[in-house]
Amino acid sequence: MSKFILIFLLIPFTTLFGQTLRFDLMVKYSISLNGFNFERSTFGISTNDNYMMQIFNNHDGSQTAKVFDLKSLKIYEYNVIEEKSNIESGEIKFVYLNTIPFSSYFPNISYERRINFDFEKLSTENDIETLNLTFYKNKSKTKPKGNLELKVLNSELNLFPLFRFTCLHTLECINELNYHKPGLVTSAISGNGYEKYTLKTFEEISLELSLPN
Repeated sequence: MSKFILIFLLIPFTTLFGQTLRFDLMVKYSISLNGFNFERSTFGISTNDNYMMQIFNNHDGSQTAKVFDLKSLKIYEYNVIEEKSNIESGEIKFVYLNTIPFSSYFPNISYERRINFDFEKLSTENDIETLNLTFYKNKSKTKPKGNLELKVLNSELNLFPLFRFTCLHTLECINELNYHKPGLVTSAISGNGYEKYTLKTFEEISLELSLPN
């Protein structure tokens, strides 16, 4: 009887892990919003746009990773432990902490609403396409409310989701906002000049972690 009770008590405190994620891409953009400048990095998976990861530096010197599941609208949090070298080497360990819903991190506008937009090709020079991304107030797309001019470098992969998640706050989680061709956004500027985004780093990396069941 005592053995049965012991097993019963242990099960609730054991986290079972299932799907393994292998992040193999990293981008870093410099961002300027109304004169406020900062940099932001995102880790992605070349074969799956539903998962993005960002690593945050804490005040005590530790690091926390957040894995964003854009399909199930969950965020998985991990402690980041460097084992032998730095993040770029891939020699780090992720220790699972907890899972939180999107609603506790993002405003609802980030993942519930539908948006109206269009891409327009402006020019092509060498391997760079210049595009105009226009956002509209209405479904019929007759009332524009803002635009971005994008420089997109031709590539084998569609890397627009990494740009969207890293740079376009309140739109980062809307998978519908995607360019139909392969390419890497190298820069973007809003029509009024208040928003500027510049690619600083694009790397192939190797980071692996497991999601809890």
